[in-house]
Amino acid sequence: MPSQKQEFSFPGQTTDQLLLTAYGTFLELGWTPKYAGPNAIIGYTPRSWNKYDDEILVEAKDGTMTVTSSLVHNESFDMMGKNKKHINDFITAFENVKTREPQAAWTEEIEKLRNQTVETAAEQVKQAEEVNKAMSLTGSNLYITYAIIAINVIVFILMAINGAGILDVNSLVHIRWGSNYSPVTFSGDWWRLITSTFIHFGIIHLVMNTYALYMVGVYLEPMLGKTKYTVAYLCTGIIAGIISLWWHKQGTNSAGASGAIFGMYGVFLALLFTNLIPKQVRISLLQSIGVFVVYNLIYGMKSGVDNAAHIGGLLSGIIIGFVFYPLLKKQDRGSKSNLALIGIAAATILSAWLYLNSPGNKVGSEERQRALNEVQEMNFADAEAYLDKMKAFGELETEALAPFNEKPPLNNAELSKRLNTISSEKWDRALGLLEKAKTYNVSEKQKKQAELFIEYVTARKEEIKAIEQLINNENPENNEKLNEINRKIEAVLQRLKELN
Repeated sequence: MPSQKQEFSFPGQTTDQLLLTAYGTFLELGWTPKYAGPNAIIGYTPRSWNKYDDEILVEAKDGTMTVTSSLVHNESFDMMGKNKKHINDFITAFENVKTREPQAAWTEEIEKLRNQTVETAAEQVKQAEEVNKAMSLTGSNLYITYAIIAINVIVFILMAINGAGILDVNSLVHIRWGSNYSPVTFSGDWWRLITSTFIHFGIIHLVMNTYALYMVGVYLEPMLGKTKYTVAYLCTGIIAGIISLWWHKQGTNSAGASGAIFGMYGVFLALLFTNLIPKQVRISLLQSIGVFVVYNLIYGMKSGVDNAAHIGGLLSGIIIGFVFYPLLKKQDRGSKSNLALIGIAAATILSAWLYLNSPGNKVGSEERQRALNEVQEMNFADAEAYLDKMKAFGELETEALAPFNEKPPLNNAELSKRLNTISSEKWDRALGLLEKAKTYNVSEKQKKQAELFIEYVTARKEEIKAIEQLINNENPENNEKLNEINRKIEAVLQRLKELN
């Protein structure tokens, strides 16, 4: 809290005289006197749409006066020199007011402020006791929060040693360590719904989630207690994983504690909508938690962020929070509490089992093996470089085949021109990529795939020549040659399909 203090000497002035003049100075400046004690008075500068109100403390002792200006709204620095200006303004006005006779009402007003200050202090002590009671219902410490953070950090370090990457992520390692990878989660690896909540894609992902968990855990773990807190964290994490699978129909490889963390924020939001927490802190907490949730959901709309998991965790957390509310209000640690926890865990497990085993979602052994083979292929040193080449090849293939897909179809002259300029150049570049890919340190399957694609591109280049010959001389011999090349292309494509 940036502040500045300055002491002034006023020989012959008593404490009461200095405080009376200080009170009049506040009024002179349009500042609001708010608190008073035997030797001090506190006032606030005006607040407007573009600036906060700042606090001015005046402490008096016979012959001396200390003026302290403070920025009390979480500012880190007094970049504009506001504190110095406030003190200068105060002393200038003080000197003017001192030359005038103090008004009789000022003494009465200061006494009222003193009485109000005593009442306010007593009320704040009472409110603080109520808040402490509500926010620490179970008297629990933060051991579970610290344990979850520790597990996340340890797993991240071990995965980094295993090659997962600190900034540049290797998703293969994440799959091996238990990320929520659709083909294998749907084919029996149900445990990935749990393990994925302790895995992170890079150091930034880990740090952001760790910070968010700590910020909510400080409030929530003492309120819920270890058992409720743990059950809520795991269950909302599982539901978040299920929602992520449901949303990403095309498949996903997701991980991170954010689904479970959003779940804990959902639990907190639900409790903040009840009267469990005193109103004086409930509103401010609702505002700060609400801003956090809304901001992160909006940020989650960008690509690469699993917002489905965030929403799933948040909604399931809100439901769990409302289930917990009557138990916390009565501080019930008996059979009702145990039944509620068993019910939440059972509902979560049943939901996960039904979804993973529903006819439309269950993945067969062949698809599972194919997915595992793809993961295994990524173990080779040049696997990612190979996939990059294959992606570039696919783009070149699309461009090379474009003349055949024009609407309306091109006439023979235009088709011949496009094939001999654009398509030929694209196939030549594609062939160069494939020749390079064939030399990579990759699996035997991928090497065979590269060889078949080379056959395919070679046949496509022959196709262009055959089409040119047919356009220039349409006879049965040229027509049969083109048909033969097309059959070769179909055969290679079939072998590629079988290889996959």
